[in-house]
Amino acid sequence: MGNVTPIFIFNSLDTIRGGLTKAVLTRANALIDTFPQIYIFTLKYQKNHEQIINKLYESGKLDRRVKVLNMFVDIDPFKEKEKVTLDPKIYEIKEDGFVEFKDNGSKELSFRYYKNGLYVKYKRFDKKNRLMLIDYMNEGRHRIRREEYNQDGTLSRVQHMDLFQNKPKLERYMSKNGECFLSLWIDPKTGKGGRCQLYYPHPIEFKNLNELYSFWITEKIKKIDNPILMTDSRKTDEILLNVTDSKCKRIAILHNNHFAKPYTAGSDIKATWKPLFNNIEKFDKVVFLTNEQKNDVSERFGKHNHFTVIPHSVIPTYIDPKITFNPYLAVTLARYEEQKRLDEAIHAFKYVIDAIPTAEYHIYGFGPDENKLKELIEKLNLNKNVFLKGFTDNPTSVYQSASCSILTSDYEGFGLVITESLAAGTPVIAYDIKYGPKDIIRNGIDGYLVPKGDQKQLAEKIIKIMTNQDLRNQFSQNASEVVKRFSYEMYRQKWVELFKEFKDDTPQVETKQSKKTPGRFWSLFKK
Repeated sequence: MGNVTPIFIFNSLDTIRGGLTKAVLTRANALIDTFPQIYIFTLKYQKNHEQIINKLYESGKLDRRVKVLNMFVDIDPFKEKEKVTLDPKIYEIKEDGFVEFKDNGSKELSFRYYKNGLYVKYKRFDKKNRLMLIDYMNEGRHRIRREEYNQDGTLSRVQHMDLFQNKPKLERYMSKNGECFLSLWIDPKTGKGGRCQLYYPHPIEFKNLNELYSFWITEKIKKIDNPILMTDSRKTDEILLNVTDSKCKRIAILHNNHFAKPYTAGSDIKATWKPLFNNIEKFDKVVFLTNEQKNDVSERFGKHNHFTVIPHSVIPTYIDPKITFNPYLAVTLARYEEQKRLDEAIHAFKYVIDAIPTAEYHIYGFGPDENKLKELIEKLNLNKNVFLKGFTDNPTSVYQSASCSILTSDYEGFGLVITESLAAGTPVIAYDIKYGPKDIIRNGIDGYLVPKGDQKQLAEKIIKIMTNQDLRNQFSQNASEVVKRFSYEMYRQKWVELFKEFKDDTPQVETKQSKKTPGRFWSLFKK
């Protein structure tokens, strides 16, 4: 299978990650022993991309043999050049000739700088006092430009601001030698990127970033044997479809519910999913996580031979025998966002507190709704019972400490948090939603399924587990069977078998097209 090369096309990777990123890392790690090379192509600009990837390698979350390429790093023609020397004063908090005032309203270490009574600029530093950004102001106190700096002090991006919207209208991406290699025009009202210009080695213009992404991928895979491109997000479907290399194969993996609100059969299709379903025949494989979703899509768009189901796996994790569970503790690991309906879980816990005043509910995560959730906890007078605990990098120990875990999402694609909880021996109480809970939870055996939105029944099941230790212990024993039901080896083998279908055993015949000669812009993308 040496001539098959899996390539993940993904927006970005990070050390603090959600279920989708975790799923991508798991698949890459599972396949690396079978294939000579695996790539992850990331598309999003991340000024500290290299540091992020190194942390993933060092932590063991990503196998070092998996090669990660980021487009913004890769197209920089001067990345190997010497760093341009800037005025060292800009990296300091105190600057001669300026009076600085600390911004106490900022989470980071930030200062406003005044000169002769005028507000001139704004600086932000990280926890190690490294410069992160500088905002420059005009005499009317309007922000006109932002400079962003990497951890090594390199200027990486300059944003030019619209004076009325106070949002970027032009972004320039800078190499370490001070040269701009890419410009991107932005609609300051919508934040959407438009026309972009690539300056090296020859000027070329693109209608938008997606067009540039497709071009970059097309160039990168020219020298890769039998590339198999995978799109795990609907944001990258069109990008893959516009890759012009005829020898590549395309796989779409469905990680979420495709229905619009109320997210059930008969609902409209989400707008972001239409490029996938309108071009379903152009993908060589479409991979579902559940049979239920495969059946729903088949009913709506017809049955297709290239549809297949590969559920997520459960990776056996270390169960710390020193951790004992609190019989009156429930937990949730989720992003703080509307989809997860954590507000409903908090409302339901109000009923739990009425029955068990000492019960606690710990919610681990991060996201845009954090302040709303804090306000709700305050409003319901649950400050002594419900706590937002932030992101955890050790979910197993969190689940081990709890009597049960709770899932109240409007929708999911599978629900990795369910398998993680069960693998730790912790029963799960979940809304019966599309998709995942009914495929994983065995109702009345290792957890409970309750009708979506039924907060009282949710509370009743939580109370039942918290007050019946024999029941909880039996559920816990049953829960651990999830490791066999969704085994990692079975998952790995299914993916290997899928790629075997693309194996090309025919001799490689060198043609004018297949000769490894540089394309017009290949020198820009050389390794």
